Amino acid sequence: MIGCGAWGSAYLRTLTSMPEANLLYVCDKNEEIQRNVVSRFPSLSITGDYQTILKDSKVRAVFIATPPQTHFQIAADCIAAGKSVMVEKPTTTTTESTMELVQLAEKSGQVLMSGHQMIHHPTVECIRDHIYQGHFGDIKFMNFERTNCNIYRKDVNVLWDLAVHDLTIMFSLLASKPRWICARAVKWKDSLPLGIMSIDCGYANGTLVHIHTNWHHPKKIRRFYIIGTEMMAEFDDTRNADEKLIQVRPGSKPAKVKTAWEEPLRRQCKYFLQCVEKGQKPDPKGVDAVVLMRVMEAVEESIKTGNSVYL
Repeated sequence: MIGCGAWGSAYLRTLTSMPEANLLYVCDKNEEIQRNVVSRFPSLSITGDYQTILKDSKVRAVFIATPPQTHFQIAADCIAAGKSVMVEKPTTTTTESTMELVQLAEKSGQVLMSGHQMIHHPTVECIRDHIYQGHFGDIKFMNFERTNCNIYRKDVNVLWDLAVHDLTIMFSLLASKPRWICARAVKWKDSLPLGIMSIDCGYANGTLVHIHTNWHHPKKIRRFYIIGTEMMAEFDDTRNADEKLIQVRPGSKPAKVKTAWEEPLRRQCKYFLQCVEKGQKPDPKGVDAVVLMRVMEAVEESIKTGNSVYL
């Protein structure tokens, strides 16, 4: 495990609770984090230099949860050392470097997987199955809301922190890229990255997707609506497991849909380890890391120019 900050610690908690994961090392430059890991997991080897991990032949796979700007070099070094890699979103920070990383993994035969945990969410998978089975009819509109109450980062803006999750869900459910992107954003304070953002995505078939993402909101929201000609649905990830999904058919009352619950991060880690064990390429479930990066760059281009960007 390389990187054990806020999100890396969630990976650490998950991996140490999984019998199929034999975690050997935790790497982080922060000495306070190192001390905390040692006190909680004394059997793990702790290092501040990931090159130590790459030299150990017992290490078959590496989880990377460092700042996004460091992802490419660390992942490339891991792949070159013969290690499979699960890198937290975003895979890298540019389309070109993401494409290069994908090519490196393909040439070396190593497993490369991006940490888009929402595509492993049981309720999102349930919705995706219903779409593919035609239960929604033609998808006309999707509306995403993902907000925090004054929880923000200084290393990336809200697009790379929150909106990336909803773009990933959009790709997974619609299984194609939008035709155009139009985005607007503002800073809450000049000293902070863009923290309030509105993104519209238009598809060639007329489907419209709206994403509102915000660090500076009165409450934490994790919700989206999907409107089809045969069925509508609301997904609210802040609710209990058996209340997250509500479906509505024309002329019928809203109905709760129960899905078997397992934490998405745990499912994601389990799937990655299975791919490593079997030597198989992960199923991206409709999410192409390179295309996703191009769309995120289009969002930033639209914000910068004030114009719609056609893909």
